[in-house]
Amino acid sequence: MSQRRQVGIIVGSTRPVRVGRPVADEIATLIEAAGGDAVMLDLAEIALPLLDEALPPASGVRNQPHSVAWAERIDALDGVVFLTPDYNSGYPAALKNAIDYLKAEWVDLPAVVVSYGWSGGASAAAQLTAVLSYIGLDLQGEGVRMPFQPTDFDDAMHMVDASAFVARSAEPLRAAVAQLVEVSAQAERTAA
Repeated sequence: MSQRRQVGIIVGSTRPVRVGRPVADEIATLIEAAGGDAVMLDLAEIALPLLDEALPPASGVRNQPHSVAWAERIDALDGVVFLTPDYNSGYPAALKNAIDYLKAEWVDLPAVVVSYGWSGGASAAAQLTAVLSYIGLDLQGEGVRMPFQPTDFDDAMHMVDASAFVARSAEPLRAAVAQLVEVSAQAERTAA
């Protein structure tokens, strides 16, 4: 009997009213359907402070309890979905901070980038992909871009129906998640 792969979903937005968490919840169901166990890593809940370790992450030396806990959570994953909004043609500072806390834990970790925004988050995805490639993640495919439509939001700019929003990108999301679960089952990561 094979073990179900642990696939993290890093929710990159920490805004009080945001699209990321309801979209991540929908993606979690796709991971489960593909045979993985979804592990929610909501940066708004994790609340990492700005990087506060004395030594660089590449040293592997961590003194802050939150740094140790974050490293352990990422090291326990078999794959990861980076879910990012597009903020002013880039990805959020909280996501960059979370990435920069670690080094070895990212190396060879199978990953996919899912972005959203008025242009599908293309600029944020491009920047994030460049960073993730540089630090050694095993990026799968081109990722998934999820463009907003005006009807996705009410007058207060709250998303009306996250399920409907995700459903428009269901096929590429299913394919990306299925590939991530499959690759993570076969991957051998470099020891952190």
